[in-house]
Amino acid sequence: MITTITILIPLLGAILLLLLPEEERLVRYAALGVSVVPLVLAVYIYFAFRDDLGVAALTQDVTWIQSLNIGYRVGLDGLGFGMFFLSTLLTVIAILASWDVQSNLKQYFAALFVAEVGMLGVFAAQDLILFYVFFEVTLIPMYLLVGVWGDENRRPAAIKFFIYTFLGSTVMLAGFLAFGILADTYSMNALGGGGGLSRTAQIAVAAPILFGLLVKVPAVPLHSWLLDVYVSSPTSTNVLLSGVLPKLGTYGLIAVAIPLLPQGVAPFLPYVAAFGVINIIYGAFVAFLQPDLKALVAYSSIGTLGFILLGAASGNAVGLNGAVFQQVSHGLYSALLFILVGVIAARTGTRRIEDLGGLAARMPWAGGLLALGALAAMGLPGLAVFISEFMSIMGVYATFPVQGVLAALGIILSAMYLLYMLARVIFGPIERPAFEEITDAGPVEMASVVPLAVLLVVLGVFPALLMSIQRPAVDAVLIVIGGS
Repeated sequence: MITTITILIPLLGAILLLLLPEEERLVRYAALGVSVVPLVLAVYIYFAFRDDLGVAALTQDVTWIQSLNIGYRVGLDGLGFGMFFLSTLLTVIAILASWDVQSNLKQYFAALFVAEVGMLGVFAAQDLILFYVFFEVTLIPMYLLVGVWGDENRRPAAIKFFIYTFLGSTVMLAGFLAFGILADTYSMNALGGGGGLSRTAQIAVAAPILFGLLVKVPAVPLHSWLLDVYVSSPTSTNVLLSGVLPKLGTYGLIAVAIPLLPQGVAPFLPYVAAFGVINIIYGAFVAFLQPDLKALVAYSSIGTLGFILLGAASGNAVGLNGAVFQQVSHGLYSALLFILVGVIAARTGTRRIEDLGGLAARMPWAGGLLALGALAAMGLPGLAVFISEFMSIMGVYATFPVQGVLAALGIILSAMYLLYMLARVIFGPIERPAFEEITDAGPVEMASVVPLAVLLVVLGVFPALLMSIQRPAVDAVLIVIGGS
């Protein structure tokens, strides 16, 4: 029951906010208060049930459509708990980082909470149709968060986001429906290992499911919606867009497609690994060309997501554990960087890299944390991303050596453009007199980034805090797919 309560609290919070009077201070504090409750419950689940998450725990199974064997089936395991927790944390962070949203606050926070319902539901769903429903629940609120509260290019960006992701999820639904009809159930527990389907049937079902999930990641070349959406969104929306939304696709790959359709997915895994390498190298090269600081961070995010695809495609314990861990570490560093880009743009009035410089002299805290986020994105030892990227590369190298070597080279490319960005934006002399008067990040802004920075360090030094939970669940997947 606690899983369902955690999922539904944001929905109740959205309704509560819409009933409040139009008073900015009251609305912001009410939204923050509501957002903290799921986070507290997720922390409680971690400490109270962490030893039980090797398989789905805290489950609830209620018949929804009996004739089709569709049910409200939810539960948490080590594959989904990290992102379940991160979704609750980043919702709190997004509300703290919503200083750039000044109009229609009630509606904005209500949309944010509905999106949280969908995200939490995806990471807890144990039924294919329920997974799809929660997957789609995120679509409309995210469309509104971009299309209503974004910048001057928000509407075409939101439309592109809607078209791409709706098309992908519709194709995925076709695969889910075919799978459930052939296996006579939509319960993910009953469908493990292929649900009794032949190899040919599994391949036919897996193809549309993989397509829908890769659109959501997004895997290059299915990524063209991402840049416009990231650049046009408010900072607080970027937190969820970068930190959680792509993981709906990667989590679906790791926790749904691979263990439920092992024979069907297997022929596609070399291509998934190739997509991962393309993401890493393409993201690095295109990031080099970006004049906009937010666009650079967006392409950095595309590259880092490639490591999740590599680990997922490896089919072994090292790679899969790296992929699951990378979902969380990517969410932490990408949210951190997007918030700090928002802080810098708010202070300087620009995101153009060539117009910035020497900000460490006037913004030491923001500049230092931006450097930490960039170092995390490079995979610096001692930070969480190093653990997950190293494991993903080692895992995929054991299965696909060429992709493993190319991915390792991609880390060098990412270090080059991120170091260039730091040298140009943070270090060096102050190049514009107007920057002499700017101030550093304030208390609220610091409150939104410090927890992310702390977790990057803590998980980098003590990865077992998360790895101990996910490892038994990964082992269960390996048993199903015959990996090692």
